[in-house]
Amino acid sequence: MENSLRRVLVCEYVTGGALCNGPLPTDLMADAQAMVAALVGDLIALDGIHVTLCWDSRLAPPSFPADQGALFPVAPGDDAEVRWRAAAALCDVVWPIAPESDGLSGHVAALFRGTGRPVVACAPDAIALASSKTATAARLAAHGIAAIPTVPFGAPAPPAARHVVKPDDGAGCLDTFVVDDIAAWTPPHAGRWIVQPLVDGEACSLSMLVDAAGGVRLLGCNRQKVERGDGSFSFHGVEVGAMEHRRADWEPLAHAIAAAIPGLRGYVAVDLIDRPDGPVVVEVNPRLSVGYVGLSRVLGWNPAGSILALFHTTSADGGREDADV
Repeated sequence: MENSLRRVLVCEYVTGGALCNGPLPTDLMADAQAMVAALVGDLIALDGIHVTLCWDSRLAPPSFPADQGALFPVAPGDDAEVRWRAAAALCDVVWPIAPESDGLSGHVAALFRGTGRPVVACAPDAIALASSKTATAARLAAHGIAAIPTVPFGAPAPPAARHVVKPDDGAGCLDTFVVDDIAAWTPPHAGRWIVQPLVDGEACSLSMLVDAAGGVRLLGCNRQKVERGDGSFSFHGVEVGAMEHRRADWEPLAHAIAAAIPGLRGYVAVDLIDRPDGPVVVEVNPRLSVGYVGLSRVLGWNPAGSILALFHTTSADGGREDADV
């Protein structure tokens, strides 16, 4: 593969300075830093790559060889988006990571597209659809894909002994509640809340690589470490590759999801509940997820080069697996 790209900007929302003028969210920081470390580690392992990393100056800096990476600090008092645009101007391609909450994933991707640089991100329509759990469930159901029934809070709830209530554009297990009496429940704050039946089963996820034509390579079949507490869930990471024995059953699901949501591209994560009668989709994450952490070790090859290649940004040889999906 021709080596033409040299400078990759990595900008993760939480660690990259978006919150430089406010408090840092402790409940998101560990996962954010783990994703950044995994991605930067994979990128600098590719031949000829130099990584520029947007970084909140209040955080301890990650370490990487000076000839392969550099920090682009964002400090209190800065305008993060101005700094991000300046960083993009120094690079050849941008790899953003941002949550779907409040439209952030789509906003950040659009900001970097406005710089004229190639952006490693799904198409705007796909990001917008996947950022709404209600819209995602409706789209998947319309394509015959088993997904958790999802309705806006206040609408008639799907029949169930217990329900799950969460933000329509929420990330992870934040603000996710298990409710015994949905009619008596009151949201803790304003927002677009949704109601789903509580579905029993094993919390799992897929790590997918989707090309521009909708072709899919299923990278990982993962188990999520999710605990149900007193009226809420807590997330404790992902066991990457722990569900490989389910690959034959989940591979058709990965292809069906990519066909149902045109514009998914690059790395895509799918959360699901695995049940004896088959998987039920919880949500689709059109971005890098915690399931990427440790993925190259489990695969035995580096997926970062393959992802870059899907955006016509050939960056390095990346090993024998850097081929089309």
